[in-house]
Amino acid sequence: MSKSYQSGFLFVYKPQGITSSDLVLKTKRLLKQKSVGHTGTLDRFAEGLLILPCGDYTAFSQVFLGKDKTYFAEVVVGLRTDSGDPEGVVEVEERASSQLRFESEYPIERLEEELIGLTKLKTQKAPKISALKVGGKRQSDLVREGAVVEEKERPISIYKVSEIQRTEVGFSFRIHVSSGTYIRKIILDLSEKWGIPMSLGRLVRESIGEFDLNGVKPVEEITYKDLRTWKEVFPLPVRIADGAEKKAVIHGGYIWDKLPKAEENGFYILDSDETTILAWCSYDGKPDHIPYRYRKVFFDPSLKIMFSN
Repeated sequence: MSKSYQSGFLFVYKPQGITSSDLVLKTKRLLKQKSVGHTGTLDRFAEGLLILPCGDYTAFSQVFLGKDKTYFAEVVVGLRTDSGDPEGVVEVEERASSQLRFESEYPIERLEEELIGLTKLKTQKAPKISALKVGGKRQSDLVREGAVVEEKERPISIYKVSEIQRTEVGFSFRIHVSSGTYIRKIILDLSEKWGIPMSLGRLVRESIGEFDLNGVKPVEEITYKDLRTWKEVFPLPVRIADGAEKKAVIHGGYIWDKLPKAEENGFYILDSDETTILAWCSYDGKPDHIPYRYRKVFFDPSLKIMFSN
């Protein structure tokens, strides 16, 4: 099977109970794919959309890391874990009494007011129980060993909270947030603010940027036919190169004229077949003495392969 056929984006539904890294490894095994990346992980308990770049498309992984996300969240009232999710260590479990207090103090109108008010938040401290690394160790491991860990505050945006409903065990809602926002930390903070033990019971990532769950499959159903091309997922302006220009590009030289206008993500230089990408280029951060910089040149001189659909 050719290298070009193995390059693309897979849109996979991650189930509960498996890490994002495990899903990547499973994808590699199923498709016999050497190179599979990810564009932002999900916690083990969470489920939903993962975008997996394969082959040469791993060069585009960084583009998706900063995209906003939407989630469907279900909250359990009366149960609080140290991580704010079902896999954490139980700190408080008072189901009946907490449910009664929640129902009396937070009728649906007040619940909606509280949750919609989350859009005013501009910063968030990362949860202590997280996979963030401190000195080469997981922060969650350090905390559970009794170490004192500083909660670092960082900017976030909560764009919208909607479809707020009561459930048998608590409540549910949909939320649209900036990249890097921890939904379980939002619930832990609300739990502390309200004085009611709460944790996430379920979390589903429903979109990454403009991409949603439409057409997304579980990894067991994925085949090479499900690979999406750069034209479908990451289209950019292009410059078609002739034979002499192509030779210059693959040897590190530059094309100086007829360059396309492009935003921060840059543009592609395509071979004369108008499908094969020679290079991904950007004007951002280039020195004054060159017309653009190369973010990735898709050429392996040892294999004489270039990147195409």
